[in-house]
Amino acid sequence: MDDPEFDVSRHLQKIKVRRPPDIIIEQISDLIARRIIKAGQKLPAERVLAERFDVSRGTVREALRRLEFFGIVRTSPQSGTVVENLSEHVLLGLINNILNADDTSPEMLIEVRGALEALSARLATERAHSGQIDEIRKAQRRMREQAEANAYTLEEDLLFHLKVAEATNNNLLRSLIALMGPDVLRFSHQHATYKDGRMHAAANEHDAIIEAIERRQPEEAERLMKQHIDKSYEHYRRNGSADDHPENDGAKSDKPARTRRAKGAKSLREPE
Repeated sequence: MDDPEFDVSRHLQKIKVRRPPDIIIEQISDLIARRIIKAGQKLPAERVLAERFDVSRGTVREALRRLEFFGIVRTSPQSGTVVENLSEHVLLGLINNILNADDTSPEMLIEVRGALEALSARLATERAHSGQIDEIRKAQRRMREQAEANAYTLEEDLLFHLKVAEATNNNLLRSLIALMGPDVLRFSHQHATYKDGRMHAAANEHDAIIEAIERRQPEEAERLMKQHIDKSYEHYRRNGSADDHPENDGAKSDKPARTRRAKGAKSLREPE
């Protein structure tokens, strides 16, 4: 006879709903692990990928956009989509972090991110060439446009930091900062760190960092970047924790659709 005191629920685990773009990224990861896809290799055209995966081109585009955003591939009209020239273990680590990132506390994230981002600002100030500074400016203009429109700026904010990291001309530092990307986005969405005027303040702080980089003041750029990360954390502390936001336990939220997991995705196939 079963023990009525036995609590079955303790042995149950959360079910992770897998979205079609995640499954595509997972397959690409597997091909990299098996060395079928290698660094510097061109991927098949978007149309071909859509046919082989049996999904819409929009789904393929979303998967490729995520891979490009986190520095795993690069896309251009001339050369198509090409895997970045990073080592195999770095590529797999980046993809794994996108798909299966473990819970990271805000304190852990702020400690590591603060140190790496500050170093990134200093090195970018010392090493960036004019073209790289233009890319930082371009990312910042996009974030400013989004802030002025009161739109979500999380991806644009992160892109600014990735462009600063690129300007260090240190691929390892760039990869480490990119590895934190999924955690940063998840943390920002969960705790609504972009609300209550924070996105406008962050845009102003970015402007000050860029000015220090352009003036070639590494110590000032480092200080401003550290201050920028610390202010984001202070904003989180003032506005509560994840428990204050219903989206963290599966409740309906007002987040953009692109940040929510698709409900009931059972296969890779979806309507065109």
